[in-house]
Amino acid sequence: MLFKDFLWWLLKENRLVNFLYRECFVYLFPVNKQPVSADAGIIDKSSLLSSAGGGKSTRLPAIKGYSSGTTNQPLTVYRSIKSVLLEEYIIKSFYKSIAVPLRPRIAVLRGEQIKVNTDGDGIYWRQQFFSKRLLMSSYHISQSSFRAYLAALETYKPDVIMAYPSAITLLAKFAKGISWQARWKLSAVFTSSESFSKENQQLVREVFGNVFDHYGQAERVAALQQCRQQHYHVREDYSQVEFIEDEHGIRIVGSNLHNKAMVLTRYDTKDYIKGLSLDIACSCGNPAPYVEQILGRDDDYIILPDGSHIGRLDVAFKGITGLVECQLEQRALDSIIVRMVPEKAQDIHVLKAGIADNLRAYLGENVTLVFQVSDEIPRTAAGKFQSVIRSKDIDSA
Repeated sequence: MLFKDFLWWLLKENRLVNFLYRECFVYLFPVNKQPVSADAGIIDKSSLLSSAGGGKSTRLPAIKGYSSGTTNQPLTVYRSIKSVLLEEYIIKSFYKSIAVPLRPRIAVLRGEQIKVNTDGDGIYWRQQFFSKRLLMSSYHISQSSFRAYLAALETYKPDVIMAYPSAITLLAKFAKGISWQARWKLSAVFTSSESFSKENQQLVREVFGNVFDHYGQAERVAALQQCRQQHYHVREDYSQVEFIEDEHGIRIVGSNLHNKAMVLTRYDTKDYIKGLSLDIACSCGNPAPYVEQILGRDDDYIILPDGSHIGRLDVAFKGITGLVECQLEQRALDSIIVRMVPEKAQDIHVLKAGIADNLRAYLGENVTLVFQVSDEIPRTAAGKFQSVIRSKDIDSA
């Protein structure tokens, strides 16, 4: 672990490499305006999984990576050295645009499972020796532990918090309940890897200040980053991005430009967006196309008995008070498991009734709601929160 931290500091987190990523690497990744031919067919994860070699080029050395497998289809991906450099450049240049210090203090709240707390000491973080990053577990934030997390942040005083949206939203919700705010000079909270609703973003801003979301994926075919106007701009120096409309909305299709170890052309991310602006200038000054919101994958849908697909169900929890978190799981067409974490001293019957009324407006009366009350909702092995889980058996029913 110490050696890995040393390599991280050496290759990613010292002042010299940060300067190179921010100021010099722009010349390695020029914007490519040559459009991908529409004659090329669209591919997706399933086609990669079924192909020999999984899309890997055998002619170049490659660094192996993995998707998190939240869709029950884990994928091995391969990245060239240039692709690895590109990923760091995209993040470090993003930092520069928000005036993050050249050598920032970073707290990380992204799937780090620091320890299993069996001795009751309440410590769920550790500081790296070389990189100085504060790694914080995203698995243990709860009504009994959140004050310790906030105290650790106050002591460390990071310039940047890198977090999963679900983790920082949960911490912000608890913090707001005690009127806590970040009172040191925090440049920004940077989030990625999960859908992040506008309502939750606003909650995090109220507690932590600036929040900027980054959209990407393990296949690295598209990157969109939020500006100060909260628009997600396409990073045109990263890849070529198309927006394809289907019966569910507008989805992101991307072609990588700098990863010859695994060339992906017109790769369907199956992620959907809202509010596409291709030729309307953003007041932030960035001329790149932008979208208003990343909605998430088509796997976030509930399928009704009549075949209807109902997505974006986070709106069903608007106006519900006393709810910490909620997860929906569909194992059958006619029933939904509703897992909920209530706030302390909350009337469970009132909370269930409010959630049921909201869900009925979207799901109708032919779906049975089965409520399960718990102290926490488990994350995936990668530390991510899934708001909707749908059994693959439903798709073939």
